[in-house]
Amino acid sequence: MKEIRFSIPDALADKFELAIQLTGDNRDQLAEAFVRDYLGKALQSAANEFRRPETPPEQSAKAAPPPPPRPDPPRGVPNHEKPPRPNAWEEWGKANQRIPRWARNPQQNNHKILRAFFELQKEMKAVTIDALRRRCSDPVGHPETYVPHFDNNFSQMKFDNGHSHGKVFEEHNGFINVWDRISDTLQRYRDYFL
Repeated sequence: MKEIRFSIPDALADKFELAIQLTGDNRDQLAEAFVRDYLGKALQSAANEFRRPETPPEQSAKAAPPPPPRPDPPRGVPNHEKPPRPNAWEEWGKANQRIPRWARNPQQNNHKILRAFFELQKEMKAVTIDALRRRCSDPVGHPETYVPHFDNNFSQMKFDNGHSHGKVFEEHNGFINVWDRISDTLQRYRDYFL
């Protein structure tokens, strides 16, 4: 492993330390997931720029007109009439809202990873990250659970912040468990993944 160092403002570092204590997450796994997320986005953005076709001048003139501007939001609404802003802790568990959509879309990577997890759970009870990675990386033996960029997609399912897919899994000592915050929702839709 290679150690990478970077600096962040003191206040942000203090909040990060507090969050780690509250969640019990592993700082090295978090850092790896953040780097994977950044790499995935940066490389995808570069690939999109590379693939973007040039629009011929005759086609650009025929392009649809831009949408009308959105009206300005109302001003001067008293604070007591504004809807309450959700607490950061209440926002956790965004996978609860996404699981029903994943359940009905077997071509989606999240669906495939969950299907592989449930298959392995039936076969061996305790699921390891290595077994899940092998299952999702086998296009011939397990095409229904094949995920081309497994590590990037799986890491997006271990965090609930930022642009992650939503936290579904927790990893401890190489074993994977379903995060208790979304466990009930996932169990309700379990049959869709099998």
